Amino acid sequence: MATQTGNGKLEGKVALITGIGGGQGREAALRFAAEGATVVGCDIDAATAAETLAAVRSAGWDADIAATAVDLGDPEQARTWVEAAAERHGRIDVVYNNGSAAKFGHDRRTVR
Repeated sequence: MATQTGNGKLEGKVALITGIGGGQGREAALRFAAEGATVVGCDIDAATAAETLAAVRSAGWDADIAATAVDLGDPEQARTWVEAAAERHGRIDVVYNNGSAAKFGHDRRTVR
């Protein structure tokens, strides 16, 4: 992985990023950390969140990525994660709401 360097645009900021286990969420975590933010991330998959944490830390950036799975579809888990981040860091400056659980099914209605 090539190390990104930023301009410090987010220096000292605390950024909550959801869905950091891969794709857009992982890239956001890397970019925010490169810009100086303390990344507080979560994912429903603890293993992929740990991979992102390792990538951020191996680049020498700061991160506080949940080592356990956080199911944002469960309001209590989401609340607990956000409250813990706010208590630990004293504030939340940025929220990057990337995590989602798309559910698709059949709709019996027909549009005419």
